[in-house]
Amino acid sequence: MITNEPMDRLLMELGPIDDAPLPEELAEIADAPWGRGPTGVLSPGGPPPDWAAEEPDTGPEGLMDTELEVNDFRIDDEDLVEDPSTYLHAALSRGLLFAARCLVGARALPEAADLRAVVVTGVDEDYLVSGTTVRFFRLRDALPGRYQNLTLFTLEAMAVMDLEDAERIAG
Repeated sequence: MITNEPMDRLLMELGPIDDAPLPEELAEIADAPWGRGPTGVLSPGGPPPDWAAEEPDTGPEGLMDTELEVNDFRIDDEDLVEDPSTYLHAALSRGLLFAARCLVGARALPEAADLRAVVVTGVDEDYLVSGTTVRFFRLRDALPGRYQNLTLFTLEAMAVMDLEDAERIAG
């Protein structure tokens, strides 16, 4: 797993990932088969939206950008904000578990080894508003430009995970 310093710090401080059940909507996406669009865009939970096929063909970087836009999931945290002292641990655990379950669910796809999830949790003073997001993309040649240097991100804890990482988290 590729992480930045805020994610390293959170993972060390917070200990093991909480394996509490995912909210129903996230569990349905994680348990559903991945979909494939006409341009090769892959999406957890079913086929990508129709507009993804209309994106201009801009090569590998463009396809990854489209996947990141299509596969951008805000992790439901309404039940977590009531307790700020446990929020970061619970929200991060939920995001990592969702990402892991989706990647493990893609294990049978020929592209499974190239799939990546980006888990982002806000760690600034507005962390209860920032929440956690998970994005998925298929690695093509190199990481998308925005994720090539995670050290630039100081207000967000970030992790880029692959199938091996996912299997360690979700089996």
